[in-house]
This record gives sequence, C-alpha cells and structure tokens, in this order.
Amino acid sequence: MSAKVRKLPLVLGLVALVATPLVTRLRVYGDMPDTWGKFPPPKSPDVPGFSWLVFGLGVALALGILEFLRAPQRFGFAPPAAAREEYVPQVRFPPWCVPGALLAMASWALMWGELPAAAAPLVPFSFVPLWWGFILALDGVVYRRTGGLSLVARRPWTMLAIAATSCVSWYFFEYLNYFTRSNWYYPNDAIFSQGGYLLWFGLAFTTVLPSIFVVYQLLTTIAPLRTRFEHGPQIELSRGAVRKLLGLGLGSLAALVLWPAPLFPLLWLSPLVVLAAAVSLSGAWTPFTPIRRGNWAPVVLIGLATALNYLVGEMWDFYSTPQNPNFWKYDVPYVGVLHVYEMPLLGYFGYLPFGMLCWVWWIHHARLLGLDPAIDVVAGGGPTLTRHSDA
Repeated sequence: MSAKVRKLPLVLGLVALVATPLVTRLRVYGDMPDTWGKFPPPKSPDVPGFSWLVFGLGVALALGILEFLRAPQRFGFAPPAAAREEYVPQVRFPPWCVPGALLAMASWALMWGELPAAAAPLVPFSFVPLWWGFILALDGVVYRRTGGLSLVARRPWTMLAIAATSCVSWYFFEYLNYFTRSNWYYPNDAIFSQGGYLLWFGLAFTTVLPSIFVVYQLLTTIAPLRTRFEHGPQIELSRGAVRKLLGLGLGSLAALVLWPAPLFPLLWLSPLVVLAAAVSLSGAWTPFTPIRRGNWAPVVLIGLATALNYLVGEMWDFYSTPQNPNFWKYDVPYVGVLHVYEMPLLGYFGYLPFGMLCWVWWIHHARLLGLDPAIDVVAGGGPTLTRHSDA
C-alpha cells in the first residue's frame, strides 16, 4: 500500500461528483426537478414502461454474469489452487452475537406485525434495530470463524465511522435520485414530519455499509469461494487511463441527468467510476488494485455480498406492515417485471456494482479523514484488520 495518500484528488473527485448533476441540471433546464426538496422523494409520474429490447439486453448481460460466476475459467481464470490450511484459534461467539440475533428477530417480528397489538407503536422504529441486530449477530459469526477477528472486536470506532460514512453516502444517492425520476421511493410518507423523516432515515442509512461489509467478511472466510477468483487476468491501468476514466465517469453522470430513463443504470456505475478513479489517483488502495496481479476476489465477493445482503433486505421490506416508514418501492424504467419481492429480477444484478461503490466510498472518506480503511479479515486481497499488504 502506498505510504503517502494525496488528498487533493479525493477532494476534487468528491466536489465534482456532487456538483456535476446540479450544474448540468441548472445549465440545461435552468431549474431544479419538481420533486426537489421533498423527502421522502415521491413516486415519479412519468417513468417509461416495459421494453423488450432493454429487457433482452439486460437478460443477456445477467446470463453473462452468472456464467462468469459459475465458470470463471471460461473468462481467463486459472483453476483455484488447493485451499491453504491455516490455523484458526477456537473461540466462543462474542458477547454481542446472541443479543444481536435476539434484537434482530424481535425487530423482524415487530416489523411484520407478528407481535401483540400493544407493540404497534414500536413498529415505525423497528428498521434500525433490525439491521443493527443483524450486523452484530453476523459480526459475531465472523469473529468465531476467524478466531477472534472482526470489526466490532478489533476496531469498534471504525465501525462507527463506517456507519457515519454510510449515512452520508446514502443521502448522496437520495440527492442523485432527484435527478433521475425517482428510481425508488417511499410510499409510507405520512408517518413522520419531513424533519422526522430526515432524522429517522439518517439513522436508518447508517446500516447500509456495515451490513454489506459484514456479509463480505463472512464470504471471505469461505476459502473455496475466495480462491475461485484469485487467479484471473491481470489488468493495470496507467495514470493517464485512470484520468480518462474519471472524465468518462463525470461525463456519463451529466448524461444521466439529461437522459435519466435510458441511462438509469449509470446511477450506480458513474459514481463508482468517478470515486474509484479519484481514490486511485490519490495513491490509495481500492478493491480494484489486486486485479493488477490477477486477484478479482475482492470486487467479486463485495458484489455477491451486497446482492445476498439485500435479498434478505428486500424480503424484510416486502412483508413489513404499512406502519414501516422505511418501506420502499421501485419505478425502474423498461425492466419492471419478474419481481422478487419489490425488486425486479434484473435489479439484483445492480447490487453488484453498488457494493463496489459502497466500498470505494468508505475508502475515499476514510483516507480523506486520515482513517485506516481496512475491513478485510482474511489476508490475500489487500489490507486486513491486523496487517497491510500491497495487493
């Protein structure tokens, strides 16, 4: 890992990321979207309907991704080496694991209306304890599988910093959503005041990055899964190429504001390109850095972790009661069919780059604030909670 990280690219990348949609909108249209300032964002009235062409292209891409996950050797990966036998000390589950699981289960029952009517006033507040209980329980499982290594155990203050970053990052996505016809919205919007929603959602957004990271950590402890993607094509970009990617990311973000329906996937792809390029130009490690040596495991596993995490999250959301203020729905252009819970089936593939974006967002903010961004609990991909390696 680079000993010195330059902060100027981090600052400029963040400013450009926030300013580009705003400046584009004002220069082209001269005003802000009709929904600007309304929170939660309302349902958009003019989302395009289903398109066989776009759906077919999406299915083709999804099948390609599934084939890559099934048979990476067909994409230039070497067969995985035999899993290394590593000594893992036997430890008990940590003190926060079982209470976290109990909190999650009680909040789950509360959110689904499975507790007595006397508990109904608590339903609007069940989302945050549900997710934090899940995070603490899963962190305890990671702790057990690694012999005592987890974020809560080793760096509890880092977990709090990740939670704060998570809140900021999701408010950015809500900001960007105003410019893109509200691809998602919250129909249960009459439970709190607008100020109440801003406060409560701020707490709810603290769970996004921690939940993704703890599922990622768990996946990395499964050696056959991790080693499956460790020996692939080696790709290294020059600084000039990274600068061009940064420009491409900002240009595509501006284009998204102008043509939000046909370019809706750029909502997740453009910020990823911009932030990853800015972090790379700063000299910091990113989950794409190990690809220089052919190790694709970090980017693949963070994507899978995010999809798995939100498969559970979509289930919780779908069956929640009308008193859940965090309930969300989607208005995805062209592909809004074959729903799995509220999410169209193809939408789950969007979680793959979203997970990479969440990780890069945390690294960006951690480096900007002088914090150690390491989250890995298993050596090989990059910096771990106990040591650093230049992947």
